[in-house]
Amino acid sequence: MKTLLNRWFLFQKELEPERPLWQKVVYWAWRAAVLLFGSAALGVVPLLFAYGAYPNAVFRAYLANGELLLLNILPVVWLVFLLYALVGRAWLAFGLGSAASLGLTFGNFFKILFRDDPLYFEDLLILREAGEMAGGYDVFIDKRIALAVLCAVAGTVFLLLFARGVVRGWKARLSLLLIAVISGAVLLNVSLDTKRYDAVENYESLNRWSPTQNYIAHGFFYPFLHSIGDCIDTPPEGYSKRETQDLLAAYEDADIPEEKKVNLITIMREAYVDFSRYGVEGLDTSGYESYHGLLDESYSGTLLTNIFAGGTIDTERCFLTGNYSLKNFRTNANSYLWYLRSQGYIIEGSHPYYQWFYNRQNVNSYLGFDRYRFLEGDYEHLTKAYYPEDSILFPEIYADYLTGKESGKPYFSFNLNIQSHGPYETASYNGEHEYLTGDYSDACKNAVNNYMNAIMEGDQELMALVDKLRADEDPVVLVVFTDHLPWMGDGNDFYREMGINVDVEGNSEDSFRRRYQTDYLIWANDAAKEILGSDFTGEGPTISPCYLMNLVFDQCGWDGPGFMQAMDDMMEVFPVVTTRGFYVVDDVFTDTIAEERKEKFDAFLSLNHYWRNEFIY
Repeated sequence: MKTLLNRWFLFQKELEPERPLWQKVVYWAWRAAVLLFGSAALGVVPLLFAYGAYPNAVFRAYLANGELLLLNILPVVWLVFLLYALVGRAWLAFGLGSAASLGLTFGNFFKILFRDDPLYFEDLLILREAGEMAGGYDVFIDKRIALAVLCAVAGTVFLLLFARGVVRGWKARLSLLLIAVISGAVLLNVSLDTKRYDAVENYESLNRWSPTQNYIAHGFFYPFLHSIGDCIDTPPEGYSKRETQDLLAAYEDADIPEEKKVNLITIMREAYVDFSRYGVEGLDTSGYESYHGLLDESYSGTLLTNIFAGGTIDTERCFLTGNYSLKNFRTNANSYLWYLRSQGYIIEGSHPYYQWFYNRQNVNSYLGFDRYRFLEGDYEHLTKAYYPEDSILFPEIYADYLTGKESGKPYFSFNLNIQSHGPYETASYNGEHEYLTGDYSDACKNAVNNYMNAIMEGDQELMALVDKLRADEDPVVLVVFTDHLPWMGDGNDFYREMGINVDVEGNSEDSFRRRYQTDYLIWANDAAKEILGSDFTGEGPTISPCYLMNLVFDQCGWDGPGFMQAMDDMMEVFPVVTTRGFYVVDDVFTDTIAEERKEKFDAFLSLNHYWRNEFIY
């Protein structure tokens, strides 16, 4: 075979120096061409696995979108040519590139298949944890996997036989390497571009609001590279891990006294807003009376959130973790749930919607939940509603609480409703009571009436739950708060029709509050008030969601973990820190941090960065 190949200059391992220039050009151009073709073909293979068990139509959509196809193939081509610059042999570069790309491809395929969670770049940083998780699944080899491996081997053998030249000399290697580095930087920059990423759409048969399906819609290698941006949690300027550890060490974790371990039920209500405070003409707000009555017998105040009309998990996870800003959770992360678990609490919750929504099925376990109930396999058996009703959810919250008490352990639950989730129907309204009347567009009246009907039904269910807890002989504390204001038409048109300006104007506190302010309340039954020695009433401060658990612990008379104690001190100075660039510092609303507070604010940022990235439980 070698003798036969050596007869053709194109396939020779070494080309004689006396060969004419055109043969030398063709000789190396042939190697570049077959390597380019082979690596491009190899780049298509991951797309055969990128959609997991989702419809095959997703793969056809990849092929129909030229830009998306190119952005998924180029990373594999780049990898193979980078390896070619390093090893100098086309077959070896292709073989190593195949092993690396197929390894990542299969990892992504099985992760989606088993956990409905794709492979992110950050997962490479936690391979040990990933290996432990993978140990519980039965990895298999089917015809598709076998064919992919066979094609990679065949390509490697072909290059070994027909592209045998070796790149010699450090100048040639260095030139190829520099080209690879420069092109790689350009490719990475394009892949990290969020505007381009969001603009490249391929959502047929997929849901953009599912992190997994949004990822799948973009292929594999393209979203994999794009995820590099998610795993970069840049330390604040001047951050020192050791100094932050020393700062945190000044606060000692405190156990909850056994006699003060009361049950905690926390409920975040989707897009709940008290429209009575806006004075909207023609809007009947009398239905808020029961909610106002609950506020009067609670410790209550306002949140200034980071989000408006969407992004529920921001408020949710800031509350659970104590972080003022979030990261892309890929493994166990510090939260107040882990602390409560260490204190013997059962940690549960409910959200009667799809478990893939915001990847809660995985992230909730990372945050410390023992058990969490979703639509799949659970609430779907209780109702046929697309957004399960609060009349289903709230009784289940109470039933879970009763079951939890039977264990003899203190109980904590975090629950999120879905009935009041937008968008709200604009074409019609079939409710018995018309809340909004007057000179408004039909779309506005229908949307507002459908929204008001949903939250008023939610208020009835909330008060029914409170009545049950009020009569309970066991101590229980109830926390209720809201994630963000509701969606009200594209471009907030319905807000404008009702005379509500939700645009932030300059550094105006009033305009910021109109857009980002929601409510919280902390209520306790008589048994809890007696045990904890607190009446759980009064006006609470305006805070960021990351401090809400601090207020809960304070009302219960608990000191909590060291991080929470450190954040207590921060809350006295910075009760509001938003990712929108606005703060409340020493009771003053501002968009800047004064020089005399900069050192303490740097400590706040360092504490948050450490808590997000150094799991201690």
